[in-house]
Amino acid sequence: QGFAGSGRRPAGEFWEGGARERERAGPRQLVAAMSGQVDVNTLDTGTLCFHDAQLDYYGKRAAAACGAPVQPDDTKGLPEGDFVVHVWDITDGQQKPVAQLRGHEGPVWKVAWAHPKFGSLLATCSYDMKVIIWKEVNGQWGKAYVDTAHSASVNDVEFCPWEHGLRLACASSDGTISVLTYEPSQAQWRRSVFQAHPCGAQSVSWAPMGKGDAHNNGPPPMRLASGGCDNSVSIWKCDAEVWSQETPLLMQAHTDWVRKVAWRPDGTSTIASGAWDKSVVIWKQEMEGHPWRQLSKISVSGKVEGLAWSVTGSILAVSFDNGDATLYRESDDGRTYEEVGKCGEQGYTELPKANAAVAPGFDLSAALSPHAATPPADQATASFGSELAHQQQQQQSVLEAFGM
Repeated sequence: QGFAGSGRRPAGEFWEGGARERERAGPRQLVAAMSGQVDVNTLDTGTLCFHDAQLDYYGKRAAAACGAPVQPDDTKGLPEGDFVVHVWDITDGQQKPVAQLRGHEGPVWKVAWAHPKFGSLLATCSYDMKVIIWKEVNGQWGKAYVDTAHSASVNDVEFCPWEHGLRLACASSDGTISVLTYEPSQAQWRRSVFQAHPCGAQSVSWAPMGKGDAHNNGPPPMRLASGGCDNSVSIWKCDAEVWSQETPLLMQAHTDWVRKVAWRPDGTSTIASGAWDKSVVIWKQEMEGHPWRQLSKISVSGKVEGLAWSVTGSILAVSFDNGDATLYRESDDGRTYEEVGKCGEQGYTELPKANAAVAPGFDLSAALSPHAATPPADQATASFGSELAHQQQQQQSVLEAFGM
């Protein structure tokens, strides 16, 4: 999850951490960073416009949501396959087509991979008001579940942390957020829904797993952040499978649609929100129940279309409506952010300023797939080595758990 571009579409959402392309003639390429250094590889996607691309948990597969042709002919129907979800195997830098998933009848805004604990699952949402959950069994992909209950475009989908089970949050232009939950005992999906943003919900982001409740030593509650066409950011909490809005409410900080919200993945109550008012706001909550405060406000060069944090939360990627993206690094005091690099169709460019260099060991693939790369080292070499060894041990435990 790291950077994205822009694409033509009706008012919809595109991305939590992929690459969306500008509309132009000629071959299309999805930019994907390979592990190791800040090297940029590309996927040739032909002449279609892709709104979103995501790497799976291990960074070995890429899924992309297809929208419309780069140069549509309004006198003809859209060519077959325009609303297809493409899946590639990108192991070792290859580009091997794995599947073309057909089921949507409009531009596909967003794709999201589930944790591998639940198998090979992929969720997609579209302007056609559908949410489709795809499952791969013995190399064959099929529809595991289709939700058609929304009455307007479904703009964003995201799976929750695996510790909460198999749950998918969906933000829709009908103003609601739905949560689809798989019940293993009944082998079926259950749907809950709540009103979120009256003018339409654009984005949703799950809180990462943090520490348990200090009073009862239980697991932390499920929480969601959302952004919408009412220019607001909201926080939601689930208690006994009932969702309600947290109070006190966040103060109004944006003057245009909030196109993306992204919960920082380091376990802290920190959220980034990006809007069409050309600003990104960093929100912070010291303790649950305390007010959220505006920690920082970043003025950016264009309308914000996507946000994504690096695995440690020290780098924030912001994508704009012109197809470019900028990487920002948190300052030492944690209150300001400075530009450290830019991404575009020409690749990644590190800023020349000595004090604005990417932190040693920073790997852009960590932004594209938080679990597939070594986290950036912002401290001394010894600290980085310890962090790397710890992550490798965690990854090995996951592999062993799945018999790999």
